[in-house]
Amino acid sequence: MTGVRESEINGVLCFWVDMGRPASAAHLLFRQGLADEPLHESGWLHLLEHLALLDRETLTRPIEGRISLLRTHFAAFGGPEAITEHLGALGRWLAEPDLRLLPRERGLLQAQAYEKRDQLTRSLTWRYGARGPGVTSYAEIGAVRATDELLVERSRRVFNASNAILVLDGPPPEGLSIPLPPGEFSPTPIAEPVGRSLPAAYRDEIGLTLSGVVTRTHEAGFLPVVLERALHDGLRRHSGSAFGLWSNLAEVDNQHAVVAGGSEVVPEMLPSLAKAACEVTEQLARDGVPREWVQEAVDRRLRALESPAARTETALEAAYAALSERVPMSFEELVTQIRETDPTRVDRAAQELHASLLVGLPEAAPLHRALPEVTFPESRPRGTGEKHSHVNWPADMTTFSIDDHVAERLTGTMSRSMSLPEVVALLAWRDGARHLIGRDGDVLEMEPREWARGKDLTKALDAAIPADLHVAMADRAVTFQPMSVTERSASAFARVANTRVGLSSLLGVVALLAVWSLIGGHLVVGVVLLVLAAAIGAHLWRTEVGHPVTPGSPDPTAT
Repeated sequence: MTGVRESEINGVLCFWVDMGRPASAAHLLFRQGLADEPLHESGWLHLLEHLALLDRETLTRPIEGRISLLRTHFAAFGGPEAITEHLGALGRWLAEPDLRLLPRERGLLQAQAYEKRDQLTRSLTWRYGARGPGVTSYAEIGAVRATDELLVERSRRVFNASNAILVLDGPPPEGLSIPLPPGEFSPTPIAEPVGRSLPAAYRDEIGLTLSGVVTRTHEAGFLPVVLERALHDGLRRHSGSAFGLWSNLAEVDNQHAVVAGGSEVVPEMLPSLAKAACEVTEQLARDGVPREWVQEAVDRRLRALESPAARTETALEAAYAALSERVPMSFEELVTQIRETDPTRVDRAAQELHASLLVGLPEAAPLHRALPEVTFPESRPRGTGEKHSHVNWPADMTTFSIDDHVAERLTGTMSRSMSLPEVVALLAWRDGARHLIGRDGDVLEMEPREWARGKDLTKALDAAIPADLHVAMADRAVTFQPMSVTERSASAFARVANTRVGLSSLLGVVALLAVWSLIGGHLVVGVVLLVLAAAIGAHLWRTEVGHPVTPGSPDPTAT
């Protein structure tokens, strides 16, 4: 009654448990998920999953689907006849997709894709950039590129017998057939974080988020509930309140998972929020997880295994293990593993969490000294392409250039650069605007209205980036407005006049006019000009001797 049995149906591996009754639920799992899609192809799996279930999802929900980072999961419910019918129809569709309703469903899914992602999902982009798990917060922008031919090829590559596992909560029904095409198993890619110093912070639109990468062990599975409990105690100690608490775990590859937790935030919490966040994970890493917390979590897990539904969960866990290229465990082995939980390995997971900590903070929350903000730093210019002047020149001396290797926006002696081989997607608008998205999640924007011969920049970017990375975007409202000639002249004069050369020249002219006025007998004018010359001279002296802070650099007097 507790054992997971194994069989094969049409080349599909099947795990099932004998519950003493016919099967009433079937789970068809595929080793392919959202983290497998490159940015320019994001949304293709979601389109296929949605189209495969058209006219099959009803109010009674006899069949449903969902996609996680690493898996696509279809589930059918009912008696043996219903399961046989639903899985057979699903398998036939996946083998020969009917895409006649693709345009309609693409529009519906794109509208849904722009809904806000949960806080854990948003944190993945700050950790992994615009690839792997980090792609999931980009609103499935690649769906617009999906054609019938591309989706059919993707369906056959993903939804094949070798890449699937079936889980049943009873014996396989007589006559059950899953007519999937032959194919190959799809190994899980390694999730590669962006190289940066951690712990660190980033700005999030809502609430507090703490996340970290841990090794996928049995003990690490207890960390979400531990983190949520520690957050509750830590935030109450700092602000007297903690509400809207949440925690979760997301597997990102076969070896690692991201554990995350957070809470909602009221204004009174903001001043000490960053400090409180650091202390929560630091205390767990330094002092270890309270043993009573671990024991309570173990007891809760053991009680869950007493439910009859735990037998089916055991079969599902076996399927997840096989798709992760691990050895499945029996029910008895799972029980033994939980009973023999090693608290020191939970401590080790907490230490991994703190060492890789990323903290999402609201804009109004001050940073903490132990949490530098994640940035995409400027660099020295390295491009050799023709420089396009800003349309507000000479008020704005910024230039934009593209060559065979790099695109960069140059301001003064520093630039925002992006190596073209690092580009994972080019977002393209019909008005010529282009956004380059790099592997690390950095974005370089090019608005053609900002630049002299801006249309040439659009053509150059389109030619420099492979066509399959181009992603068409919906029309947008244009907000950029160039300065008038008067505004440009005034701004340019103000900028030049505030330099050493400009101040020296202005001082000389004013002093000469003052002398000329005094010689000509215009005493009042001469005195006024002398006072003005003295003020300019004082400002020039402060510029030369006082070494004022340049815009954008850290203020050494700031506390």
